[in-house]
Amino acid sequence: MDMDEPQACGPPARQLPDQLRAVGPGWHSLLLRLHEQLLLLDPGYQLDDLKEKLGGVRIRIVGTSAPACADARALVAAAEEQSATICEFCGASGRRRTRSDTKGGWIKAVCDDCHRAWSNHTIVIINGSVHNRETGRR
Repeated sequence: MDMDEPQACGPPARQLPDQLRAVGPGWHSLLLRLHEQLLLLDPGYQLDDLKEKLGGVRIRIVGTSAPACADARALVAAAEEQSATICEFCGASGRRRTRSDTKGGWIKAVCDDCHRAWSNHTIVIINGSVHNRETGRR
């Protein structure tokens, strides 16, 4: 290590591609498009949090320069809203639903095919990949 180089303090910088494993693969392309848009506004943006909540993606970014902040917030809000219409498992058109469409319980954005498999506990998302519990395949 070169002692003349400045050393970064705090956690390493993270951007959306670094954290895709936090959500299902159906949302990865949406998030990669958002990443490209954010880079145009502020190449140094940092991701503070990325998660699935109530059938949609939740994104919190920090470090966006003041002039780009409102634009970045608008892009993030649009991606969060769009995620509720995309199946988190496969990326097809979907909607927010509970398992077996019963009241209460976990909510996910799913298409009809993935909803059946998810309701039957056949598929699950682990580290950004869909795992089939019956076959053991990703």
